[in-house]
Amino acid sequence: MIFFRYAQGNWLKSTEIPADKSDWGTFMKAREDVSQQLRGIVEEAVNAPHRAPGSDLQKIGDLYSSFMDEEKLEQLGLKPLEAEMARVAALSDKRQIPALIARFNQIGANAPFVLSVHQDNKDASRYVADINQSGLGMPNRDYYLKLDDPRTSEIRAKYQLHVEKMLSLAGHKDAAADARLILALETALAKVQWSAVENRDPVKGYNMTVIAKLNELTPAYDWQLYFSQTGISGKADSVNVSQPSYLQGLNEVLVNTPLATWRAYFEWQLLNSFGAYLPAAFVIESFAFKEGPYPVPRKIVVARSGRSPWLTIPWVKA
Repeated sequence: MIFFRYAQGNWLKSTEIPADKSDWGTFMKAREDVSQQLRGIVEEAVNAPHRAPGSDLQKIGDLYSSFMDEEKLEQLGLKPLEAEMARVAALSDKRQIPALIARFNQIGANAPFVLSVHQDNKDASRYVADINQSGLGMPNRDYYLKLDDPRTSEIRAKYQLHVEKMLSLAGHKDAAADARLILALETALAKVQWSAVENRDPVKGYNMTVIAKLNELTPAYDWQLYFSQTGISGKADSVNVSQPSYLQGLNEVLVNTPLATWRAYFEWQLLNSFGAYLPAAFVIESFAFKEGPYPVPRKIVVARSGRSPWLTIPWVKA
């Protein structure tokens, strides 16, 4: 503590926590500074007098301009998500779910697990594919499982209402009923997920598994179909399964959950993952749940800043 005060004393004395932040530090300041620098680069790309077609400058400028075109976004409505929504609506058999999860992994939509590629934790000379638990709409499993905590109980109730509102905005006919089913499904996933303490153990999370043996963990899941859709087939013989027991539990959830509930769940995950890019009603509702009353013009809303929304939720400590 003495050395900390010696090293950080001047910072603590002279630095104020910004009014819109719950805490503050050098890394946060660096992030804010870089964000402003990136904004300058993007705005320069938008306003550049000569932008060669196909150049990075033209692509950056056009992407940002399309994002900020509020009138066009309102006109489009849910049209940008129609193709993805159609994939979900077309689910007629649980055997199609692996292909859908592969698609969600590719486009960055939330799904029961994610696939990433990184350096092997035991051999930095090679890369491995890693399967990691996911699929929850709230930050972690505790929000679903701490039934005796009044605060998390309040958040769960608000979350269910938020899911209902987002589905209603998308024209969902049974939004209230499906919101209850979605919360139940996510709770089932939470029950079989590893805790934060378990996930911090690098040894426990290192479980290289031959792809052909993944079906022993999840017999109801077609891994061959999944890997063919992700492009992994033929490129890797094994993957790291960060939480093997989660995949076993996921198998039971997959078997026991009706197909209609899975469709509602995947529809919700699309809206939740891309709500910040949809018409104003979706942005406002998403912002209201994650950060509180919608206080500013949409063009400067934090939900569209590219920053992880969970970092600024009042009840979540990053």
